[in-house]
Amino acid sequence: MKSLGLFLLAWCLCSLYAVGDASDVEKALVKQLFTGYNLKVRPARTVEERVVVRIGMILSSFGGLNMKNEEMSTTVIMNMEWSDHRLSWKPKEHDGIEVLRIPAAKVWLPDIVLINNNDGVFDVALHVHVQIYSSGRVTWTPPALFCSSCGVKVTYFPFDWQNCSMQFRSYTYDSTEIELQHTLDAKGKEIREIQLDEAFSESGDWVIRHKLSRKNMNDDLYEDMTFYLIIERKPLYYVINIIIPCILITIIAIFNFYLPPDAGEKMGLSINVLLTLTVFLLLLADKVPETSLAVPIIVNYIMFTMILVTFSVILSVVVLNLHHRSPNTHLMPMWVRKIFIHMLPPYLGMLRPKKETPLSLLTLETPHRQEINMMAINRAADEYFIRKPNTSLLFPKPNRYQPESMCTDLRKFIDGPSTYLTLPTELKSAIEAITYIAEALQAEKDYEALKEDWQYVAMVVDRMFLWIFVVFTTVGTLAIFADASFNHTPTDAFKDT
Repeated sequence: MKSLGLFLLAWCLCSLYAVGDASDVEKALVKQLFTGYNLKVRPARTVEERVVVRIGMILSSFGGLNMKNEEMSTTVIMNMEWSDHRLSWKPKEHDGIEVLRIPAAKVWLPDIVLINNNDGVFDVALHVHVQIYSSGRVTWTPPALFCSSCGVKVTYFPFDWQNCSMQFRSYTYDSTEIELQHTLDAKGKEIREIQLDEAFSESGDWVIRHKLSRKNMNDDLYEDMTFYLIIERKPLYYVINIIIPCILITIIAIFNFYLPPDAGEKMGLSINVLLTLTVFLLLLADKVPETSLAVPIIVNYIMFTMILVTFSVILSVVVLNLHHRSPNTHLMPMWVRKIFIHMLPPYLGMLRPKKETPLSLLTLETPHRQEINMMAINRAADEYFIRKPNTSLLFPKPNRYQPESMCTDLRKFIDGPSTYLTLPTELKSAIEAITYIAEALQAEKDYEALKEDWQYVAMVVDRMFLWIFVVFTTVGTLAIFADASFNHTPTDAFKDT
């Protein structure tokens, strides 16, 4: 038992000695490498030599695109690599040490920053240690939370796609001093795209269609490595919460023309729909950037709907004006009667319960026809006491579409229309009373009939506007959103970059 304890103690002491020895070796190596090392001098053997810096990116999460501020938020891991001949050693001379991890502040850095940032933060979020290999290869993988500017195209919002980029370049060295290249994979091939982290999760608003990178040469002799994210919006949120409610509100506005004028809610319904669309327009104003370069397609649709509803308010006033007209204030022109009572109703699917008087009977009689009628009236007066009078003579029913001068009644016979007959005074008074009563009854019927005609014209106009608005709304909606269906994400990722 005692011998076992001594063995364990000896083993622990040997382990501590080995660890301390390895630490001392690494400390000595670091001291050797950084003796006389100047981190402000780029690692080039000659003045003409360019330092090759390879840049890659791993996307950890996509924070989204702020349409209002036109900025894209991303969480990435930068992957930079270059060679520093001053930091190379022979592993055999230092107990086989292949790699060292040194604070980034102690070595030369290529000074790569995000040029098109939108919040004033150019550098990475955390300066982690760099890894130095025995061959002089230096790798640095710092995490970063970037907020980059992204010019937003709002024409097809919310059926749009955006091309956002992150432009990296050295803030100090131009192309005569460093050369930017793509990072390499395990097989030595260039990685010309943004890599996705294993824990990457897709955004609920956007889907990434392309994620490529490209090296660009600027006119000021500065090279940059640009990473492109071509993203396409998922429009389901806007379809459910804005577009479908707007379509339903438009349908309600259309059926305003089906509402009877006597209901008293035609104007109120139209104005309420107009106010509702104004609220939707104000909600969209907080989502879309303030630009005059283009108008979003959804705003075009809401404006189109608002114009239709505005016209529906105006036309509702016209319909109510027609509905409340009376013979005392307005005389119905013949062309109105011809178009809105006789011509349009059959095409609009409207049938009036009572049969309309044909237009041929509404025209004035010819003089020959009037002379024949007068002769018939004279004969009827001569036979007044011989046969039973015709009720049409006692109770005249003039056509309400003809002037009063064309009516035939017994007033013409009070003073005796015939040379052979003169009525007694008592009978004249009776006939005058009967004629007055008949005229009053007929006038009341004509008044109601003409008023019903105006109301029927209002109904026909209402139905006509209903079908016109159905056609215009359907065609306009299909035309506006059919245009958005052609806005596809390009198959060529660099088409618009």
